[in-house]
Amino acid sequence: MDVLIVILVVAAIAGVVVALTGYQSVPTGRIGLVYKRFGSLKSEKYPVRVHGGQGVQAATLEADRRYLLPPLLYRVKPVERTYVPTGTIGLVIAKAGAVAPVERSLCRHIDCDHFQDGRKFLLRGGQMGKQPMVLPGGAYYDINPSLFEVLTVDTLGDEEKYELTRSDLMDISIPEGATGVVIAKEGESPDEDDNTVGPLVPGHASFQKPWEFLENGGRRGAQAETLSHGGLYRINPWFARVVIIPTRELTLEWQRRDTKSADRYDAALDQIVANVEGNRLLFTMTQIIRIPAKAAPRLVRRFGEDRDMTGLGDVQSPAPVQRFVERVLGRTVKGYFESCASEYEVLQFIEGLNEVRMELESKVAEALNEWGVEAGRTTLSDFECEDPELDARRRRKAEQRDKRETLLHELENAKLEKKIESTRIDTEKERAEVPVAETAARVKLLGPQAEVLIESLDKLKDFKTPGVIMDSNAANGAMPLLVGQQMINQTLAGIPQEPQQLESGDDEEGKGE
Repeated sequence: MDVLIVILVVAAIAGVVVALTGYQSVPTGRIGLVYKRFGSLKSEKYPVRVHGGQGVQAATLEADRRYLLPPLLYRVKPVERTYVPTGTIGLVIAKAGAVAPVERSLCRHIDCDHFQDGRKFLLRGGQMGKQPMVLPGGAYYDINPSLFEVLTVDTLGDEEKYELTRSDLMDISIPEGATGVVIAKEGESPDEDDNTVGPLVPGHASFQKPWEFLENGGRRGAQAETLSHGGLYRINPWFARVVIIPTRELTLEWQRRDTKSADRYDAALDQIVANVEGNRLLFTMTQIIRIPAKAAPRLVRRFGEDRDMTGLGDVQSPAPVQRFVERVLGRTVKGYFESCASEYEVLQFIEGLNEVRMELESKVAEALNEWGVEAGRTTLSDFECEDPELDARRRRKAEQRDKRETLLHELENAKLEKKIESTRIDTEKERAEVPVAETAARVKLLGPQAEVLIESLDKLKDFKTPGVIMDSNAANGAMPLLVGQQMINQTLAGIPQEPQQLESGDDEEGKGE
């Protein structure tokens, strides 16, 4: 009996010792939440304790370590670590802390090792509510769930909570050929001018540090600074939302709306109907535009509705560009064709397609330039006439035009042939005048007898002139040399100048005989 009592006493003492001095540990992959069974509450302000009072403690225990925490005084509860999947962000809501100011929906930022040091968070004045810092994805965090609620794509699921959906917790990637316009929901009041955007603010790392943006005087609304393409951004959707605006060339089409999907930028543009002189003309149109990155914020400021500016929404929403296309481009084109009804005759309008296109292209460029948007080529299709008689009139007029062009072509050919014939006659006349001019020049230079002599010799050179004729048959067709001399002398004798007799050796011989 005494032995049994001793054993019981020893066991009781051992139990007390263990309860008072025992060790506790946390399993791998978890953190330990500590609940203190006894302690003073005088210095404690929050339900999560920082000064060792009774209740849940702000500090947590790491895994795979042993802690001297007597079970009689402390209860340790292992809980899962917080994981934020890759490509997403985690948002944090503090369950305890100071009261945040009513004019802000986001709390003051406290540097506390990504909310893993809950004690520091409370001691430095952390506020209860939505926190401005986000948790980057692809990592585990030792966060006290009694002090913080962490929203991830896994904890949110398919439900909407705190005005969030799963898409709001995704990293924001700006594709090539686009820019990201940031709409801040926190900050000072924006300028009342609808065309003014928020000024450049330093130090906020592309809006990933909201507290820096707010401390440096950032304003609510669309911001002048945009997010470059190719970048990856982790932006708190409670602080700001991002609208992706295309900066590549866009081809907008005015065609039947029932053939377009609702997410197209030109979804509101319908086939054009022009009423000219009571004739309805149907046609399609295409317009190329490009929105530079520096023009995108002003466009979003002006054409973003209230839900775009304050809601969370989808970064890929085409709504601001759709409204710009409809209200600026659509109205410009519609107004131009309405004015054509009074300025053009119907056939003039139809046949002057290129003139109409150039005028419209100028109007469109002028309208887009006011918004800093670049205008490309405007293209119009052939007009379709609802009235068959109008097509017949067009054909008749086309036939008359073709006939007129044919006649004009024939007339031009006749004029050209006449000009060619006149040129030929003038050329022949000029050629005929050349020998006369040459003869006159020789007469003036050498005298008439010399000229006659030259012409006679030129003609005589073609005759056969043998000196002696032995056979009468051989003389047929030949001219003796003496006969030629006599002809020359007779010609020279008839010229009214001092005759110059042609002397030859044969004449001297005749005198001597």
